[in-house]
Amino acid sequence: MIPIKNPQPRNPRYGFTMIELLIVITILLLLTTFTVVAIDFTFESERVSAGARQVQSMLSGARDRAIRAREARGLRFFVDQDPDNGRMVSSVAYVGAAKPWSLGTITLKRPDFNNDGTVDDLDGDGAPDDTVLMVDGSDGVFWSSLKRRGFLGIYEFDANGDGVVDPAEDLNGNGAFDQDTPRIKIPGDKNGTWYRIRTDRIGVDSNYPNRIQLLNAYRDPGTTSPDEVIAFEGTGPSTYILELPPRILPDAEPVLLPDGVVIDLDASEVPAHWRPGAGAGYAVSYSNRMDLMFTPRGTVDGASAGTGLLHFYVALRQDVQNAMHPSVNRPTVNESASPRVPTGDIFDPVDDIAGNGSPGIGDRSLVTVVTSTGKVASHPIDITDNFINGSTTNTPDNYADDPFVFAELGEVKN
Repeated sequence: MIPIKNPQPRNPRYGFTMIELLIVITILLLLTTFTVVAIDFTFESERVSAGARQVQSMLSGARDRAIRAREARGLRFFVDQDPDNGRMVSSVAYVGAAKPWSLGTITLKRPDFNNDGTVDDLDGDGAPDDTVLMVDGSDGVFWSSLKRRGFLGIYEFDANGDGVVDPAEDLNGNGAFDQDTPRIKIPGDKNGTWYRIRTDRIGVDSNYPNRIQLLNAYRDPGTTSPDEVIAFEGTGPSTYILELPPRILPDAEPVLLPDGVVIDLDASEVPAHWRPGAGAGYAVSYSNRMDLMFTPRGTVDGASAGTGLLHFYVALRQDVQNAMHPSVNRPTVNESASPRVPTGDIFDPVDDIAGNGSPGIGDRSLVTVVTSTGKVASHPIDITDNFINGSTTNTPDNYADDPFVFAELGEVKN
């Protein structure tokens, strides 16, 4: 008997149908999208933490450099060149103390800015003003050259007394009265005293191209009559030491914070001399020389030392720009308020402060420096919002009551 074979199907099926392939591809695309979104969210959150760690590391590094070098070292914060919001920092660099300048000799004089041989009446009381002295340098001091090279800072003032920063008074065009000037020690020995100076007099008078003015009264009234221009008979103090600003170290290129991460200066607690002048407005940039210096003992040096605690507010640039929405009416500083209102122009936003349906500041962190010890630490921000800033009214206002409280309590406990 011949066996009967089972017939084979004419069209055997191998693989998947088009519909099945489309379903699988759709599922893979959805999974990929969800994964990318989750990773991007994680990276965005991590960028702020990484930025805070970087700022903390750079500050600690500056302190360590000062201790190892046995001379002042620090960190320079570069303000972003943004015409609408020059109030953020995205890059920093290590700086070191410049060598002091002491070339040539000086002559101390009472104010005689019109060179008529008579002491000027600066305060308009009808008597010669001999409390503040001007200093004329010899040809060998080269102060005019230092000023042209940008080493002596910018001193601006309200010359016409109208309370407005006029274009002729605004030498660098930033809309504020900058008074970023160095110090001079007279005489230039162990018996000398440091004085702040005005550098705007340099180069004004062709007869005295190296003329500066002391901003505080000279400790010695002089040996001549108060109505005589020359303050001291004979030679008088003739030596000096001029303090030049810190310089970027040769091996220290500027370092960028992680992409999209900035230090919001308005929300930070920074030295007062970094901030724009009172009434300058929010379009005005901060100082162009924001240096935080450490002494060889590791403590904070200079005018910043008296601040106590410095807080650097690290956040995403986009979040800070949202907080800078033109419709936001920022609260006024009130140090005597209860609860305490921090120094600064903006306090940590909590909700939709711009009123445009967008969330407020997202991830953020603080880097705190204790000026008395030089210790650098990172702390979270307290976003508790129970009060209207500057008032004890128990009403939220979308601003944190005291964003620095965790840092302050942490340093007190330590």
